[in-house]
Amino acid sequence: MKKSIWEKYIKKLDKSKINENVDVLIIGGGLSGISTAFELKDSSLNISLIESNKIGSGASSLTTGKLTYLQDTIYSDLESMYDINTSKEYLKSQVYALNRIKNIINKYKIDCDYINNDSYIFSLKDEDKIKIDKEYNILKKFGINTEIVNKLPIKFPCSYALKVKDTAVFNPVKYINSLVNLMKDKVNICEHVRALGITKESDHYIVDTTKGKINAKYVVVCTQYPFFVIPSLIPFKTHIEKSHVIASKVDDIKNFNAMSVGKQKYSIRYYKDKDSYIIFAGESYKMSNHINYKKRQEELEIKFKEFFNLDINYRWSTHDITSNDFLPIIGKISDNLLVSTAFNKWGMTNSVLSGKILSDIVLNNENEYISLFNPKRKITIKRTMNFFIDTFNTGKIFISTKLNKNKVFYNNNVKFENINGKSYGIYIDENQNKHIVRNLCPHMKCSLIFNYMDKTWDCPCHGSRYDIDGNIIKGPSTFSIKV
Repeated sequence: MKKSIWEKYIKKLDKSKINENVDVLIIGGGLSGISTAFELKDSSLNISLIESNKIGSGASSLTTGKLTYLQDTIYSDLESMYDINTSKEYLKSQVYALNRIKNIINKYKIDCDYINNDSYIFSLKDEDKIKIDKEYNILKKFGINTEIVNKLPIKFPCSYALKVKDTAVFNPVKYINSLVNLMKDKVNICEHVRALGITKESDHYIVDTTKGKINAKYVVVCTQYPFFVIPSLIPFKTHIEKSHVIASKVDDIKNFNAMSVGKQKYSIRYYKDKDSYIIFAGESYKMSNHINYKKRQEELEIKFKEFFNLDINYRWSTHDITSNDFLPIIGKISDNLLVSTAFNKWGMTNSVLSGKILSDIVLNNENEYISLFNPKRKITIKRTMNFFIDTFNTGKIFISTKLNKNKVFYNNNVKFENINGKSYGIYIDENQNKHIVRNLCPHMKCSLIFNYMDKTWDCPCHGSRYDIDGNIIKGPSTFSIKV
């Protein structure tokens, strides 16, 4: 079974050596990092970008590729968390991001399968209608042309729906590849270089990497989850949600995208390259609340078969960093140290937006959205409550994985041993070979869960992932768990 539908578009770049002295170092080669570099490419600054794997191979290759300002119940959530003006400013930022990416595509004639279409949010149950009505009333107040309908463009359970126009879908990896080609002579881009740590000197930063040290005046961290805890304390301002995704061939595509509201979250869009596909996502949950990932994937597949009765061609899962106040975290967290994270499932628009915000901060340009997404923004009572809930859930999973490592869903090929006071995880493969790793995430010392779906060791606290031999696949951890 193939994984993400976008992975086949990932390209290998020509090898490039790191620049040891730069004006701006961007860490992370997903859409956020690439967009930031693209916005800076015509400046006089010496810019480098490093990526721990291949460009576009991380979270950007695991998305559903929607470009929409209709994002679940975000506008009523923001009104409740802050006020109506914050909600309105967020809408403006998302419309700005949509126009920004559309203008870039048109200006440079980028082929990324960009298609304008309509967006829907819909309810599976009658009791969720009130949530849609709240979004409808807010969007109407903001002057958005929207309407209430009672069905989707396909046969799918729907009791009530809100529809807007002027949104889109695209292929995120093809878009990233195009940006890389447009700036390859202006930005030094290095793959397979992992940042390990950042040290502040008097007038610059020293970034320790797997290929040597880099001195930079500005450091812009665009990894999905920052690899440091201090400054900014990102782990205490966010939680991680995991979702599962399926793609299946269909006879023809429908030109819309949709997402359900309420506890049962389902996402639908179509994609066409040589073949036509439906992309279906769901079973979204906080990683701190559910650790049997294989079961949740199977539950989504059962639902998919029930709804569509199609063979599955691709299946994958994705992590979304979610802030405890519904706003992304984009901006300066210390002198000349910038970050973008916590896009709350809407990484495509917010990645493009963060590229513009971060580049404007570096260039000392005005940007009306800097204050909205400021990592040091004001604390509200509700945000404080969410902070305690997220901290409690993370603490709960931290303790439970320490007390009970042998989960009921493990087969006999996953075992744990305690040797000289240290815990080790053991995976026994189909050839009866033992793969032994330290069962402790170096990031914040959480114990790990074995993921049967991908044959990986996963951190349920902050999302780091390791292969069966302990090699680091995905951060925020920067170190392996090899024995």
